[in-house]
Amino acid sequence: MTTQDNTSGTPSGVRPREASPGAVGGDLNAYVIARLTYPAQPQEDLAEYMERLLSTMTPFGGHILSHGKEVQTLEGVWHGYAVLLGFPDVTSAHGWYNSAEYQEIIQMRRRHVDGELIVVEGNPPGYDATGAAAAMRRAVLAGAPATAKS
Repeated sequence: MTTQDNTSGTPSGVRPREASPGAVGGDLNAYVIARLTYPAQPQEDLAEYMERLLSTMTPFGGHILSHGKEVQTLEGVWHGYAVLLGFPDVTSAHGWYNSAEYQEIIQMRRRHVDGELIVVEGNPPGYDATGAAAAMRRAVLAGAPATAKS
């Protein structure tokens, strides 16, 4: 059974505004995911960074979706904690990250906390991975070279 988005009954990939899964009433379709280490001890400038963070995101439609919550590892080893930010689109997420306002405070975090940040585009409501599986099967049948897990 396949699930289709609710735009027109077809898997178009277009997200209607009224079907948004945005956690705070916004249309969020891009996510910044951060894996960060814990600071060695509380830091005043890190507290200031956290106080100022949201105001740097608001002009880009950004929301803090998860921060300071327990990480529950399902596979592998996770070091540190996670932060999840939501934006209307990837362009807005990059706009926020590269903005003068965020760049002004980023060193407050970097001085005390290491980690990685990625941005990923979300799927439309009702997305189903069977289309990607079918494309993979076609590639296998066409003799596409195998890729090794590194």
